[in-house]
Amino acid sequence: MKAYIQFLGHSSPEGPPSIMVHYDSQRYMFNCREGTQRLCVQEKVKWSKLKDIYMTRVTWDCIGGLPGMLLTVADGGVKDLTIHGPRNLTHVMASTRHFIYRSSLSVTTEEFGEASPPKHKGPLTVTPVVVLPDNYMNPGIKRRRCDTAEDEIAINTEEEDLAARRDILNSMFESPNNKKRTPAPAHTIEAPCTPRNNPDEIVIEDDEKSARPQRSFERIRARLPPTTEYPAAVTYICRGPTLPGKFKKEAAVALGIPPGPIYGRLQRGQTVTLDDGRVIEPSQVMNPSIPGHLFMVVDCPSVQYLNNLISSPEFAQYQSTDKPGAMIHIVGQGVLDDPRYRAWMNTFGPETQHVISTPDICAQSVLYESHAFGQLKLSQLDQEIFPVPKYNNTPRKKLEDYTDLPPKSFAFASMGQLSLEPRTGVDTASLKRDVFDHTKPRATNWIERNPDIMSAIAKAKEQAAAVDISEKFAGEDVQVITLGTGSSIPSKYRNVSATMVKLPGNQGSIMLDAGEGTFGQMMRHFGQDKVDDELRNLRCIFVSHLHADHHLGVIHLLTKWKELNKDNNKRLYVVAPYIFKWWMSEYSNVQPFGLNKQVFVIRNESILPNNEPTGHEYHTFKQLKNTLGVKVMQAVNVIHCRFAYGLSIEHNSGWKLVYSGDTRPCDNLIQVGQNATLLVHEATLEDSMMAEAIAKRHSTTQEAVTVGQNMNAKYTLLNHFSQRYPKLPSLSQEQQNVCFSFDMMSVAIKQIPILPKFTDAIRLLFKEEEEEEKEEEAASTAEHARK
Repeated sequence: MKAYIQFLGHSSPEGPPSIMVHYDSQRYMFNCREGTQRLCVQEKVKWSKLKDIYMTRVTWDCIGGLPGMLLTVADGGVKDLTIHGPRNLTHVMASTRHFIYRSSLSVTTEEFGEASPPKHKGPLTVTPVVVLPDNYMNPGIKRRRCDTAEDEIAINTEEEDLAARRDILNSMFESPNNKKRTPAPAHTIEAPCTPRNNPDEIVIEDDEKSARPQRSFERIRARLPPTTEYPAAVTYICRGPTLPGKFKKEAAVALGIPPGPIYGRLQRGQTVTLDDGRVIEPSQVMNPSIPGHLFMVVDCPSVQYLNNLISSPEFAQYQSTDKPGAMIHIVGQGVLDDPRYRAWMNTFGPETQHVISTPDICAQSVLYESHAFGQLKLSQLDQEIFPVPKYNNTPRKKLEDYTDLPPKSFAFASMGQLSLEPRTGVDTASLKRDVFDHTKPRATNWIERNPDIMSAIAKAKEQAAAVDISEKFAGEDVQVITLGTGSSIPSKYRNVSATMVKLPGNQGSIMLDAGEGTFGQMMRHFGQDKVDDELRNLRCIFVSHLHADHHLGVIHLLTKWKELNKDNNKRLYVVAPYIFKWWMSEYSNVQPFGLNKQVFVIRNESILPNNEPTGHEYHTFKQLKNTLGVKVMQAVNVIHCRFAYGLSIEHNSGWKLVYSGDTRPCDNLIQVGQNATLLVHEATLEDSMMAEAIAKRHSTTQEAVTVGQNMNAKYTLLNHFSQRYPKLPSLSQEQQNVCFSFDMMSVAIKQIPILPKFTDAIRLLFKEEEEEEKEEEAASTAEHARK
């Protein structure tokens, strides 16, 4: 048997890394932060054998990649998945019911209390150790025993609430393997994407995988029972399968056991009776079995958890005789600097191997190398419009700076490996693999070796320099940063939707949609030294609709923003479908981020044409417009799914920006957006894919261009490209006021006429990658057909 651990990512401001444990028959994952599935696509990590996911915490930095990943693994053929973690795990999963649904997948949850027994799951036996911070005060039941009738009622209520949440979870993943229960009584409101009248009608989302019959909304409409924050961090003690001892053939011969099937039965641990009546125990012919390998995944988010972690009695036996082969430490800022933690590490003996992940000792190297190399190519055209992602291959601290660490200590590195069987040991070579470095010759030698590319780049730069951008107009200096330009799921080259609009005059910025990984894209664009300032100045997030690729990055932005602004009175406004506020409210029970205190929601429905907010929402909306300096801000019903909206903003200084979200060409949008300075419009599919565009309610490239023409938009910026098609879609003819977007492209509106001059060079720059992707897709299709 071969078994090993694979490291996915590294500790960074995005969150802790994920860990994949590989056995021949099964995979286990620990944590799933935003961007995990994109990294797996980049590194070709397979999901097909994944059956269990263990969360060390239920905060968004650990769990943010899970909702999107569930959709991906379901579409990849995984049938059953169990998610384990501390209390509130089921609440978090059930809160995503408005936009996560797959009938092909069965998902169950297991929540750990403060004392949970070992769990045997396939090859692994996992013992959770739940640790709470020193300053935690349980707002619920203070005693574990039911000393009073009130305590017993409270415990019963908690169990009923958990059952209600699991019932909702079952309705999200309606696999035949899920056992259905009668829905618990609950307050209800109308669910998203639900037919209003026909109870048997089926609502079609982007494809048949998202079809949901009306009857399933009985549970979806249920309000989740309220909960309270439970800031537990779980350490997992993991024991591999016990290995049977070697069969002693000589002992079997000496006992007169005839060769044949009896040998096999004894090797499988079965007692046998011989023809002469003698009873033979396996121990008579087998060497003692060998205990399975032992490793731990330790999570200590801050020094506030340290006392309770190192004093946990669950570790005692592993500090004396049963020493772990390896420990993986996921620790927060300052934990490794505390001598108590290093002393605790040493209690597990000198032979235990320690792999440590903390932002200080993990180099902040590029994770998505395919995108980084693509961006490096684009930067040859213009380094300001197409900046190379920010990174740092040198950690702030070195392990050698800590002289009292255990002797076998290593810094965590993405895609590093630690072998478990046939023997435990860190693959040190995997921790030192080459990383992206745009300053090294190998990164740019490909240009010098290709005279056609050099010539195309020189010609494009010459043509761009000749473009006259001296015209003065309102909004010329509005900066648009396309952080994510792909559709559906993250890919090697494009992340999912997010467009940042920076307003002139220090008026802050607006985020138009924020798919999974948006904060990470901000960090790579601005750099760790500047991203906090950019996030502090974020004033508004607009969510166009409830499809996961447009909003799964919002919670991370909100939690980070709140952390940065907790000591001031700044406000952040979220303009979104009303059902999105419902999700935010339910999730904020688990991880507060200032909802209704510093973070305020304005419903898209209340700012449609001819609508106006009322009551408190009216004052909130007025404050938002004053903050942004806009005179008109309108949502627009578009043609995609229910609760799908575009946005039109008219600034006091005279410029106008229109954002389509996902839609077919839409007269409502054209009418509201007349004479826009900039139209940001989706162009999901190429012109040859018209039938698919109609079926999935998206726009083709030429349709998006035509919308801009009919709107009389000064400039049109295209985004939301299908991940299945070339990096640069085709246009029937070059147009000076139309341009394509790339991830992390940064352009002032007045610079847009420059971008079409780069088109021919970009096609040449990405020709090789597109041919490789076509070959990979063909191979994948053939493999799928064989299955």
